[in-house]
Amino acid sequence: MVSCYPGTPSSEVPDTFHRLGGEGRYRLEYSVNEKVALEVAAGAALGGAMSLVTMKHVGVNVAADPLFTSVYTGLPGGMVLLTADDPGCHSSQNEQDNRTYARFALLPCFEPASAQEAKDMTREAFRLARELQQPVMLRTTTRVSHMRGAVDFDDLPATQPKVEFKRDPSRFVPVPAVARKRHQILDGIIEKARQFAESSRFNTVREPQTPTRLGIITSGVARNYLADALAAGGWEDRVRVLELGMTWPLPEEKICTFLNQCKRVLVLEEGEDLLVDGSLAANLSVLFDSVIVPEGAQSIQTLLTDGDAKYHLRQAYRHLKAIGLPGNAKAMLEAASLPQDMDDAGLLMPKDTKSLMPTFITAMKQHRVWSREPKTLDFGA
Repeated sequence: MVSCYPGTPSSEVPDTFHRLGGEGRYRLEYSVNEKVALEVAAGAALGGAMSLVTMKHVGVNVAADPLFTSVYTGLPGGMVLLTADDPGCHSSQNEQDNRTYARFALLPCFEPASAQEAKDMTREAFRLARELQQPVMLRTTTRVSHMRGAVDFDDLPATQPKVEFKRDPSRFVPVPAVARKRHQILDGIIEKARQFAESSRFNTVREPQTPTRLGIITSGVARNYLADALAAGGWEDRVRVLELGMTWPLPEEKICTFLNQCKRVLVLEEGEDLLVDGSLAANLSVLFDSVIVPEGAQSIQTLLTDGDAKYHLRQAYRHLKAIGLPGNAKAMLEAASLPQDMDDAGLLMPKDTKSLMPTFITAMKQHRVWSREPKTLDFGA
């Protein structure tokens, strides 16, 4: 099933399906609005068929209500949502970055940077949507939506059978009691998607022939801009590049390995600064409920010279957050000019991480260490 509400830069997708005809392999519907288009596609996927729904970025706002619910229930047949974003407002009233929707609604997300990737990622998105029985996002931007390029086609696959629908009110009737349980299941599904991202062929590291500690992390069509800039400046062999084509969930292990092998890293993305949001330098301590400083000689040696880490820790202390400092991690207190207050119920300094966890979880449940507040009234951070 293919459904849509046309709008540039997404309009060419359903028009192409209409021109191709499909020879009975799919049904195409131009819907009255984006919400109806998504409900049609979700209904088809609920009934066991693969489905694709296309719209421009602002259309996802209209379709958000059924989209979020379909993520909670899951869709056995598998549904792919193609959202065509428009950085630069070439034909739109805003530049909203729908990667935010991927994070908000918990949608695995692919971002092609070429015509070949647009085809390859669409097939991969369908495969993942069917495997997880969850909606998957394919996010294009204007430059990708309107590009032309050579595409290698594989043999046309056999028609995929429908997944048999099984009546299950505990899954498909999303009243509050059901939704709460489905949220827990959804967390496990997203972890499976993250593991998929770790090994995805669309998340790759390009190593220069000359060893270097300078790295760049980039995603989506920004990968093309980077390639042009490196070629123009003769820098192809002077930087390491982590290219992300599957951008949510993030391949955290791959990113950490890349960061550990670099001294300086530039993050390049089109739209909002979502890739960089998880770093200490770009985020606020107040966004986190608690902090654990990892023990170990190498970890502490690194953190003792990291100004962002010390500032982050001072902010957590000032805002009454629980702080775990197992083993030699307590050295960070002195480095951050914080008191080793043994009476502070939120400063936990056991001999190792294993001993920390029971008391740390208890401290987290309190949300704030209110007994610390009088000590922080004149505390500068």
